[in-house]
Amino acid sequence: MHPTMHYGSSSPVTPPGYATTTAPMESITYVFEPRQGESAMVLRPAARIWQDVRHPYYISVNLNCFTPSSHITLIRKHGQQGELVGDFEIAAKDSKNASTVFFRGIEHPVDEVLVNSSRLFRNQWTWKHTESHLVLYWDDSLGGNTIACFKSKDRTNANLLAKFVPRSHMRRPGREVEFTKLEMTPGGHEVFEDVLISALIIERLRTNA
Repeated sequence: MHPTMHYGSSSPVTPPGYATTTAPMESITYVFEPRQGESAMVLRPAARIWQDVRHPYYISVNLNCFTPSSHITLIRKHGQQGELVGDFEIAAKDSKNASTVFFRGIEHPVDEVLVNSSRLFRNQWTWKHTESHLVLYWDDSLGGNTIACFKSKDRTNANLLAKFVPRSHMRRPGREVEFTKLEMTPGGHEVFEDVLISALIIERLRTNA
């Protein structure tokens, strides 16, 4: 059974600006911290000062019971039993099933809401969620596997919403553990969950064998 069908979501469909807390007036760096003994991680603020203000997101991976080679990523607020934000499943390349994303109470084929285009030495992705009419523009022009999200095709610092920064070095004795990071600007916080789910889908597609 698909996890979304099992747990469901009682949340109303809400447009961007859905956050119930006031958006921060400064940029915040979040880290994806793996949970020991679980196929899951928590997205939390890196700095302690924000940890009591910004609630964490619990991100887990489950098998599709009908297709055990396929995995479903779920995003929840607060914790393992928290409110479901959304989920997505990326089908195998030779599968007859479509890759899907469930967000704001509606499921879509991934290729209807996330469009990939490649240019010379650059990959670009456009996130278009039909219910909210929000458009996010992602690309990897920064290098180092980092992808940046903008609110406009004009990719300037003024339009920057977020950066997704994978860890850059291996674990070594005596070296502090590095986590993948999500650097969110004040503008990015206004559309936090769109940024988060689109970043996770893009990273899944980029690393899909």
